[in-house]
Amino acid sequence: MANEAPKEVARLTEAVKAIPGITEAELGKVYLPDVALSDLSLPGAYADLPAAALRRTKGGLPDELLLSIGFTIEPDEKGLKALEFLAWWTRDQARGGENMQLRALALPPMAGNTKQLGQTLRFTIDWFYSNPSQDIGVVLKALDETAASLELATRLYRPAFQ
Repeated sequence: MANEAPKEVARLTEAVKAIPGITEAELGKVYLPDVALSDLSLPGAYADLPAAALRRTKGGLPDELLLSIGFTIEPDEKGLKALEFLAWWTRDQARGGENMQLRALALPPMAGNTKQLGQTLRFTIDWFYSNPSQDIGVVLKALDETAASLELATRLYRPAFQ
């Protein structure tokens, strides 16, 4: 099956989805040296890029990938606990040396006469991953290790979700 994600990608998205309160998860990637600063004002996928971080560094670093772990939560206490857990885990990863941050994303409150407010909130973990070797195997190994870290944290702190 040509459209099937590599097992390492699937493992990471499944690790996110396994957190109580998460409704969806997906992984995206962007090769940042291909993104011009002027692209950050474009609509569509460009609108979801971490504009402030990229402007601060005047664009992506050489050989840097943006691995975006996008997810949505249940609109209740369970979802807020999931968000808080992932906020902690992302912070912990960043403190340990990974260039990660968590951001909220949403569309405008209205599109024409259609109300969108309260309907479009989603989140992403931005992982700025440098891969000088440009070897996809290295990236997949890093994804697998990150999935293992999240699985372990979820297992260790499962009682906190009760």
